[in-house]
Amino acid sequence: MWRNLKLDGVELEKVVAEFIIWMPILPYAKMKIKIREHAEGGYTGISDLAIKRKFDGCPENALGDGETIEAALENTIKNFNEKIKEDGFEELTPEDIEYSEWSDF
Repeated sequence: MWRNLKLDGVELEKVVAEFIIWMPILPYAKMKIKIREHAEGGYTGISDLAIKRKFDGCPENALGDGETIEAALENTIKNFNEKIKEDGFEELTPEDIEYSEWSDF
């Protein structure tokens, strides 16, 4: 099993799921969320879409952790929605977002 591999200086994570999320607030209607499983247990989600934050203009992806794939997905979506709310967006335009490199997803 991959979790049992012990390699000096190497940390392993496994991509276990990828979801397409449809939201009307998005300029292109959808984004992807990738869920990774950690070797020591637990899951982390990350969005392929980053919001350019109003306070500094830097793009920030949504992140979420959980004990299950579903919890990590839910927490990632909640984190995305919190960023939108914090920055007061009613609608995102192409200028408000940045997508991750295609090779990352």
